[in-house]
Amino acid sequence: MKNAVWRGRILLLSLIFVFAMPVISAKLILSNQWYESGVTNRGLLIEPSTTFSQLGVDNPLDKTSWQLAYMIPEVCDSFCQKQLHLLGQSYAALGKEKSRVEPVVFVSDKSDPQAVSGLKYQTIEVSSAFSERVSGFEYVIVDPLGQLVMRYPKASEEEELVSQSKGLLADFRKLLKLSRVG
Repeated sequence: MKNAVWRGRILLLSLIFVFAMPVISAKLILSNQWYESGVTNRGLLIEPSTTFSQLGVDNPLDKTSWQLAYMIPEVCDSFCQKQLHLLGQSYAALGKEKSRVEPVVFVSDKSDPQAVSGLKYQTIEVSSAFSERVSGFEYVIVDPLGQLVMRYPKASEEEELVSQSKGLLADFRKLLKLSRVG
């Protein structure tokens, strides 16, 4: 009789251990930050959620298309010109999805006016609040509802421009594939 009681207690403790161990180990792993999440996007998500209207910008492409945008800096040097060229290349590389996207250039009151002349892209005047949120030399993806989705900060070297452009293109294709708007 005494043996059966001990066997039952051991069985109960082992069942509790088997079901509690995964919870305890998960808590330990997450609290010590041993887990690296599987993030696949290469750009930075813009959080908290921000729209054109919140930043005081009129969106001429409202509810019509996605926007692949570039913020013109104060001085548009050769680095900026290469980024503008890659903006067009990224747009062309979208292939059949090009009809859902519009390449756009954001211009603030501090942007270089010479960089805008001769560009074939849609130009959108932005407010100072927008310029504080998105700085010069940055690519931005905007959804058809006017929400800023993702940004790509200035690459530190010119060699990184092509890999940044490839990352932007991969992220944009994923967004277009999964999107139910635009």
